[in-house]
This record gives sequence, C-alpha cells and structure tokens, in this order.
Amino acid sequence: MPTKGASIPISSKQKIFDYIKSQKWFFGVRADESLLFYSAKTSGYDYIRQEYGMSFAETILIPLRKSSPIRVFNLVQAKKFHAFSYEKIYKNPKILSDFVNKDNAVYKKIAVKGKKMLLAIKKNDYDQSLNIFNEILSLYEKSSAYFIIIFSLGLKLTENSHDLKNVNKILKVHDAWRNSVAFKEEAMGENLFYFISYLIKNKNLRIDPLLLMKSLTINEVRAWLSGKLTDKEALKKISSRKNHGFVFLNLKNDKREIIDDLAEIKEMQKYFLKLDKETNKPNIANKIFGQAAYDPKKLIRGKAIIIKDKSELITKNHLIDGKILVAIQTTPHFIPYMKKAKAIITDEGGITCHAAIVSRELKIPCIIGTKNATSILKDGDLVEVDVSQGAVKILKKHK
Repeated sequence: MPTKGASIPISSKQKIFDYIKSQKWFFGVRADESLLFYSAKTSGYDYIRQEYGMSFAETILIPLRKSSPIRVFNLVQAKKFHAFSYEKIYKNPKILSDFVNKDNAVYKKIAVKGKKMLLAIKKNDYDQSLNIFNEILSLYEKSSAYFIIIFSLGLKLTENSHDLKNVNKILKVHDAWRNSVAFKEEAMGENLFYFISYLIKNKNLRIDPLLLMKSLTINEVRAWLSGKLTDKEALKKISSRKNHGFVFLNLKNDKREIIDDLAEIKEMQKYFLKLDKETNKPNIANKIFGQAAYDPKKLIRGKAIIIKDKSELITKNHLIDGKILVAIQTTPHFIPYMKKAKAIITDEGGITCHAAIVSRELKIPCIIGTKNATSILKDGDLVEVDVSQGAVKILKKHK
C-alpha cells in the first residue's frame, strides 16, 4: 500500500480507483461553471510550475448529489502547495500584488480578443473567429494558473497578516481582485457562448450550446474543432454525460481525464459520499457549525432568508432587509443585498472567500463553510448566530 500523498503510476480502471483510495482528499466548493471552463482551469495547472516553481494538487470533479459537481482536492499535495506559498509570501508579500497585476493583464487581452471574435462572427468569418476562440482559451488557461497562485498567496497572507508589516495595501489589492474576477469570467463566458452558438449553427446541429459547454472538456472541444473528434462522437459524449453524469480526473500520473462508465461513476460516488459524511461536523441540538469570518463579539438573532442561486436575489430582495442571509456561496452580485443583512451564513468558503472578504469590509457578522446551512434552514426560521463559536443555533422552525 503506498504512503499517503505518494505518487504511483496509474493505467487501468481499477488502479485509478485504488490510487484514489490511497490518498487523502478534501472537499472544495461546487463547480457552477461548465466542464469546458473547469477542464481549462486544470489544464492551466501546467503554467503553475512554470511561473511559480511548484505544481498544484490533483483534483477530481464528481457529481455527489443532484446539485452541481463537487471539486475534490488531494489534501497532502494542497498542504504542500500552501506551505510553499507561505514561504513565498513571508519573504516577499509584494509577490501577491505582482501576480494580481499579471492576471489583470491577461484578462485585458481576453476582453480585447473577445470583441474581435464577436466582430468576426458578425462578418461570418469562421476561420478568424475559431482562431480567436482558441487564443482566448489559451489565455484563460494562464489566468487559471494565476488564480490558484493568487488564491494560495492570499490565503497565507490573510492568515499571517498580523506577523507581517505594511501588508494592508496588498490585502486590499487582493480583495479588489477577488471581487472583480467573477465578472471578468462571466464576460469571457458570454463571448465563448456566442462562438459555440455560432459553431452549432455553422454545423447545422441541434444541441443546446450551454449543454455542450457543460459536457465537453477543453481537450475534447479542441479535438472536435480540429477534426480529430467527429460531430457524431461529440454528440454521443454530450448525450451520455447529460443522462448519467461523469467524473473528471486531474491526476498527475494518468492520461485519462473523464470517466463515463456508469458503474465506475456510482462506485466513486459511493466512496466520496461516505468520505464526505465522515468529515462533516455532526449537527448537535439544532446547531450548524462553520468557521468565523467576521466576529462582532456578540450574539445575533434573526429570521433566515435562503438564497441558493443568485437568480433568487431579485425575487427575494424585499425579504432580505434585517434578515440572516443564508447562501451556498456569495459572489460580487450579492454585495448590494449583503449590505441589507443582519448576518451572513454560507455553505461553502474559507477565510479568503467572497463572503469572508465582504463581511469583514462591511463589518457584518459572518459564518462560512457550514456545508449544509441552506439545506437545513428554511425561510423564516429563527436562528441565533454565535460567530465566536462558529455556530448557528435554530431557535424556532418556521411553520
């Protein structure tokens, strides 16, 4: 049996699963984005070693429930990477703002190319629009590498800011970047959506462009566009993954990136569901546990309002004022609504997540990383938020 965190060669289906069971894993957040975007992010990991001197952790994207797939990370490898970042940030805190500047520069290029691609589509210039589409994907791979580096450096700087001098300005640069990156990704995604729609029309196919982006990896899309994957093969993959999902692998010692076999998918789901259950804090006496993000040093009581998707913000806007806002995670779209809340609770996130950053800035009590608050709480439940204990107590269920 290999030691925890060790690398072993993988070739067969069984060896993949044996390898997975030999490692320690931790659960990240849901992956709202398409498989195209997620796989582009992981293929961008190659840039991390080039630009940073160390590889990031292996990841798995797996559908555990009916909701979006969950990101799972190799725990030992992730800890080594963050320890490496701690050394970097301790020696030179400015490295964080340097990488933020690099990422901002990449997104400026993506925005310029996006406009050129839309113009090429308008002119019905397929070849030019295809070339620009591929250029944008390559730039996004690089930006994804910067994202991981910035996230790790930002995490270590936030955790150790009290030990370092003159880092407040750098932290503000990081927080501003964190609040803007979602909008940049959305703008890029809209442009890529227009190209995919144009591609489908050009090929005279009957397929939802969003489903295509959700179901094919960046390597498969590139193979399809270069003629190495036929229309029939691409549509077959999309149909299969729509019907029973998939497991996406980013394992360093294996070239296989997708598991489509239903039996294998179910076997991995069973394993990771058990692992998730074992690592979750149990709810005790109507309490939900998470991590403190901003602590006002007092108990907060109020009624919960549940926001599971940003699309609910507008419809529930009039209900948020003075309530305890409970969300799976927050994004910059939430900021105007977060300002109205008495406190914030999220299922996901760590100390550098969007909810944590904004709550500290707005001085709103906040508990993050509860895993299941949106599933347990309902609109109108009366709760007590004790940030110092990272606990949410249900005082009265709404009938």
